[in-house]
Amino acid sequence: MKKLTPLLACILFSCFCYAQTTDSAKIKRGTFDTYDDLRAQQAKQKIEKLTYLDSTFNFQVEIPNWLSLKETGSVYKFGGTMPAVDSIENAILIKIYNKARFPSQAAFKKYIVEDLTFGQTPNWSDSHKFMGKKDLGKYKDIGDSYKVYLLREKLMYHCEYILVETKSAYLWIDFTSTPGTFDKNISKFEEFMSGFKVTNF
Repeated sequence: MKKLTPLLACILFSCFCYAQTTDSAKIKRGTFDTYDDLRAQQAKQKIEKLTYLDSTFNFQVEIPNWLSLKETGSVYKFGGTMPAVDSIENAILIKIYNKARFPSQAAFKKYIVEDLTFGQTPNWSDSHKFMGKKDLGKYKDIGDSYKVYLLREKLMYHCEYILVETKSAYLWIDFTSTPGTFDKNISKFEEFMSGFKVTNF
């Protein structure tokens, strides 16, 4: 009986371990040429959820199925557009800045939004005019958030910015909309942000 007890313990332990692995999420990896190709593969393989993981700049975000991913032409920008509301597609873009570019997070926040004054052209754009801002405080312990008003080519834009610090970068998460679509899409932006987290690779 003494020899049988360790054997039974090993069998039960191996069954327990097997049960754990079969219940865990399956990770599928592959390659794709365009974001349309990625979405087609997602549908074909019946993958419920895509996650964008950036191990260089230490963040990840679950990609909602409604987000139409767009090629940005830069490793420093990731995002896409929301479904059209009143024939207008709002956008979410994560803009990445190397930490070496700024002496501190405070300097980064000043560059993006805090030092802007009414009617000023921001340092980061020649085509926008700054029309005002409201400090919204911390966004769920992710970063500082602001509502920002911009004018571009005689069109007004309402934006929400969340400024984030990771181990290796500063992130500017930018939700851009028109005045009439901001309230209609803010819940989608919040859904996007619910899948966002800073990582530590």
